[in-house]
Amino acid sequence: MSIQKILIQYEPVPENVLRAVKDVNRHNGYLSENDCEEIAKYFSWPLARIYSLASFFDEIRIKKDRKIIIKVCSGGPCLMEKSQAVTRQIEMLLKLEAENDGSPKYKLELMSCKGLCDRGPIVMIGDQIFEKVNPENIDDIIKDYL
Repeated sequence: MSIQKILIQYEPVPENVLRAVKDVNRHNGYLSENDCEEIAKYFSWPLARIYSLASFFDEIRIKKDRKIIIKVCSGGPCLMEKSQAVTRQIEMLLKLEAENDGSPKYKLELMSCKGLCDRGPIVMIGDQIFEKVNPENIDDIIKDYL
């Protein structure tokens, strides 16, 4: 689906900009420079404002990332349920460090709350969400997914 087909689903009013940005991001996996320009033109917004909006949200990417991105929730309830231990286990398993771009294949990020507090700790690999993750089952999740 082209960006134009995505954009025409939305009336060009300010309250639809975020939905359109998220939709384009979901479809392409990131927002290219051309995507941002098209969105800005469609909604009659300055290009800088589109970039500002996109960079505010964790799930919106403005660069294509060839790495597999693994995210661990760092919200309060997930931290209480040992998401830090899950993060450490992933670091040991994949031999990488959270928030560090050193690995050529993987990137481990801490994400803000997804609102799934009763099902935490939450881990996302790509678009797939894993619930009630613990240090004992994360190895199997990672090996099955990767």
